[in-house]
Amino acid sequence: MIKKIYITALLVSATMAFSQVIVNSDTNPSPNSIFSVVNKEDNAAKSRGMMIPLVNNESELPLYDANQADHFNDDPSMQGMILYRKDIKRVVVYDGEKWKPTFYESGERTTRVSMNPATPEAEFPTVTCVLIGCGEKDVAFGAYDSIQDGDKLGILDPQGAVNSNFNNFTFKESGFYRVLVSLKVKTSGIHVSPPTLSFRALKNGNVLARNDIPLNEAILITAGANRVGTMEFLSMFDKGDKLKVQISAGVSILTVADTYKIVPTDGTFISIEKL
Repeated sequence: MIKKIYITALLVSATMAFSQVIVNSDTNPSPNSIFSVVNKEDNAAKSRGMMIPLVNNESELPLYDANQADHFNDDPSMQGMILYRKDIKRVVVYDGEKWKPTFYESGERTTRVSMNPATPEAEFPTVTCVLIGCGEKDVAFGAYDSIQDGDKLGILDPQGAVNSNFNNFTFKESGFYRVLVSLKVKTSGIHVSPPTLSFRALKNGNVLARNDIPLNEAILITAGANRVGTMEFLSMFDKGDKLKVQISAGVSILTVADTYKIVPTDGTFISIEKL
């Protein structure tokens, strides 16, 4: 009798080891699924979903270590694990090295602002390059275009003085954002080599993204060349993070007194979209 019980238990264990688990149905929805939770109802009153484990914030995620550069220890055996972070309202996935938020298009969560069109040319954001080096200048944006501009994210800061402490945006929600920077550039000077202007996005005072924009590929460019350059990137921002845009330029030994000005036209704006 005991022998028969052992054999039966072994057969049951083997069946479970090589079978699929289906919850709330007798029908397998997919032959490729190991685990399926089936919602048999097609109405709001009776439909049922699945809750995955929750954490409140980043510090509660497994392998969190504030001393690590990415805040997490590595564990390839955990690759593919998922949890839900309540603070950023996202499912996060562990890739073997760090936790990454998933993102989606929520729509209509965009801040789009421009430069003040009434800015006199003498006050345009300007950098000048000579043989000893180039400067850098913050580009300040505000809601000046009544048709296109808007701050639906509520992140635009009052401009105030544009100085070393200036920041243009303060994020109100943690999450992923798509940022598009478009700047109309006016150049002057004599360029024996192609002039290049760097667009830089600074997060909390550190360079987050950079794009070197070649303004013209011709040689012996003279004053008055105008170009529109763009920079687009995705980034994670936490609540309270600061953002601003700067311009800078590289020095060429074949360049004579380059001057770059950002012109407040319809080609100069920044768009920040929450994903």
